[in-house]
Amino acid sequence: MVVGVGSKNISGSFLEVIEQQGWQGLWAGNGINMLRIIPTQAIELGTFECVKRAMTSAQEKWSQSECPMVQLGPLRLSFSLSWISPVAVGGAAAGILSTLACHPLEVLKDRLTVSRDIYPTLSIAISKIYKDGGIGAFYAGISPTLIGMLPYSTCYYFMYDTMKTSYCKGKNKKSLSRPEMLLIGAFCRFYC
Repeated sequence: MVVGVGSKNISGSFLEVIEQQGWQGLWAGNGINMLRIIPTQAIELGTFECVKRAMTSAQEKWSQSECPMVQLGPLRLSFSLSWISPVAVGGAAAGILSTLACHPLEVLKDRLTVSRDIYPTLSIAISKIYKDGGIGAFYAGISPTLIGMLPYSTCYYFMYDTMKTSYCKGKNKKSLSRPEMLLIGAFCRFYC
């Protein structure tokens, strides 16, 4: 349901948006949302693969040699990465980094969608948000967003990688075709 619309059901909100803003109101904020998706997904996927590979490499290196140790007087601590999932860490890092990088676009999308009378265009929205709170205003709500993104991104990438690996093993394939990748990715997004 659209925030800021008085109706209590979807069809009522749909009609109310059309009455108040015309057909264009149904797509309010969609342009900036489309611009937000590209860098968000690029950062997520790139970060996930990079962190997963780095973690896997570190685990392999440390399993062949002795893992790092810290000596504090008589206390000797060793740090093993064998219990940490590279996929889970990669997923968490992907969600956090993409959120930090792209949250200003999310703020712009929300303002353009909810407050069309105050923020009628992208340039006016950027100007007003900056005047009202500086750069920090573009990060309004970042804490709850990160708190929500961390488990979601971790779960999504862990589930996606697990399903992809299991499917490839079951079908004796080296990699997924594009349609298979799309279906597994869509299922994981829907489920998470």
